[in-house]
Amino acid sequence: MTRLVRLPAGGCRHFVSGRCLYEEALNPGYQTSYRCTVVLELHGLYDGFLTRAEAFGLSESTAADLWERRFLELCRQDAGCQDRQPGDMNAFPGCAHCLGDVCVLRLPSCDGRCRNFSPQPRD
Repeated sequence: MTRLVRLPAGGCRHFVSGRCLYEEALNPGYQTSYRCTVVLELHGLYDGFLTRAEAFGLSESTAADLWERRFLELCRQDAGCQDRQPGDMNAFPGCAHCLGDVCVLRLPSCDGRCRNFSPQPRD
């Protein structure tokens, strides 16, 4: 039996490092499994911090100062992600696999051109 081989999808607007961004582009944020674990953990820490700051009746400026110090401390620690690769250090979390709050490694693999193939726009 003949095996079907798809054309490469390198020219697709949803192709990112061998992964398919189509589902995320279609419905951003819906698939929580695509999120960067480091960013998710920080979201949880920040939410907990806000809850405690509100419980203690801290002013907005005091809470902002405390969080800034805490955030700098957290950034110096190990991120806890085994797949982290140094990348754009001007963007948080500074990982080559991070695309906004999406981890490219968590996206589904691209098998080649499919029905969702959409050519990249020409500049």
